[in-house]
Amino acid sequence: MDGVVTKPEAAPQIRGRISHAVRFAERHLRDPAYAGWMRDPEVVRTLNLPGYLAAPVSMAELEAYWRRMEASENDLFFALYHSPDARFVGTLKAGHIDWHAGIADIGIMIGARDYWGRGIAGDAIHALCRHLFDETDLRRLTAGSMAVNGAMIAVFEKLGFREEGRLRAQDRLEDGSFCDHALLGCFPDELVDPAAGEA
Repeated sequence: MDGVVTKPEAAPQIRGRISHAVRFAERHLRDPAYAGWMRDPEVVRTLNLPGYLAAPVSMAELEAYWRRMEASENDLFFALYHSPDARFVGTLKAGHIDWHAGIADIGIMIGARDYWGRGIAGDAIHALCRHLFDETDLRRLTAGSMAVNGAMIAVFEKLGFREEGRLRAQDRLEDGSFCDHALLGCFPDELVDPAAGEA
């Protein structure tokens, strides 16, 4: 990596086996499902967004967030679909990108609760990681999760991410107690296809 590296054009589509992601656009922002997810305590409780739990997030706040993502040179924000039925089910992000050091932080939200547990998160994260490693100069990807979200940590670990540390009692829960925040990381040669070994 020589010289200054800048944000590339977002891929027109990032495709996994059962999911695909496209650049998040105004049509996604205006989809009533999106605001519904961001106002659903069951969806946002492990996203570490205490403000969203304290009061329903406004459309103005959601739009401001999307516009920040659009304008940012250091974030890629996608709308996530379940491919078999073409349903918009969540969001996918590569954030806090350091193009010079080749590092990005991966985040995902499956907002449609009836799609939880179907393997979409692992499929989509793998596809995004593969894209970032193969099509950009990124050399290391990271992720973080509230320790109470064991399912999300397990998804990242299945993909080859390794826990690199814990921030003790970092995140505050709804009942006023605190939990650790797990920090994970992955290099290209560690990334595992979640479908590997399937018949």
